[in-house]
Amino acid sequence: MNMVEVIARGAVRRAHDLPCPFCGADPPLAAKIAGRFVVGCENDDCAANPQVSGSSLTETWEKWNRRAARGS
Repeated sequence: MNMVEVIARGAVRRAHDLPCPFCGADPPLAAKIAGRFVVGCENDDCAANPQVSGSSLTETWEKWNRRAARGS
């Protein structure tokens, strides 16, 4: 899977994925960096800028979505 495919899949998933648990920003796009998939908050105003990574896109989105929702 190339970077364009990863971003396209991440963009499709955005509507179904949880926002950042710290700032509430919309879910980011996924990226493949150094052979691993990464999902993280892209909001410049987020003090925490959390990130999760995994060996597959599905695993990474599942990790992101297991994070506590804002206000929970």
